[in-house]
Amino acid sequence: MNIASAHATIAVLTDCGFLVRDPAHKTYTLGPALAATGFAAMAQHPAVAAAIEQAELLSEELDVEVGVSAIAGRDVILLARRGPEPLSTAIGYPGDRAPLLAPFGAVFMAWADDATVDEWLQRADADAAARNFYGQALAEIRTRGFGVPLQAIASPEIEDAMLHLRDEPTAADAEGRLKKELRAGDEALVLFSELSPTAAVNFKTVAAPIFDPIGRVLLSMAITGPGHSVPLARVLELGHRLVQSAAVATRQGQGRAPDHY
Repeated sequence: MNIASAHATIAVLTDCGFLVRDPAHKTYTLGPALAATGFAAMAQHPAVAAAIEQAELLSEELDVEVGVSAIAGRDVILLARRGPEPLSTAIGYPGDRAPLLAPFGAVFMAWADDATVDEWLQRADADAAARNFYGQALAEIRTRGFGVPLQAIASPEIEDAMLHLRDEPTAADAEGRLKKELRAGDEALVLFSELSPTAAVNFKTVAAPIFDPIGRVLLSMAITGPGHSVPLARVLELGHRLVQSAAVATRQGQGRAPDHY
């Protein structure tokens, strides 16, 4: 969008109350009219309110940050987070997006059909070895009920590429640069079958699905890792506890888990 069109659009949004302009700093924030849109969306999707409520309860119980995410087109969007404030807000604020390409959004893909998973892998330019790895990882997520992205998914190189994609989403190299960094990094999802019981894991999140009324993954609830390695037993404990909260949100949101869950 060119500058003239952007100014005209912003002016209309401001006139309608969707944006508010700060008279001193000349910056814009979301306006009160959007609250009605948000309330209407919450009424249409009761699972969102249920998930946020469970995230609040879980964060208080465990003293951890818990986020709620959804798929928005070709992206994964963070809807809300509860718990201690993160050390950095550059990535992972409510409204922030990550492209739906492997390994991002694995918990959504674990119960998706083959065509959707194939599109997810193709977008990431996954080769045969990567496809095999992700096939095993998605199968484990279905079996255990939760997935565990590793801290490698938030390396400085990947975070920098994510910021570039967020700031310049139409740049020709933006998504390609992110895919290159993802391929160059370590495997970003835990394969429990390859870990010993005494292993320690430096995880980015532990994520579990919340299902819609026909058994599709509607939302993801995720516990943020502490930023250092913890015993595998603790990761499993967090995962099983998270699945319980996700199941409550599924029921309260009038959803149901698929038969093979």
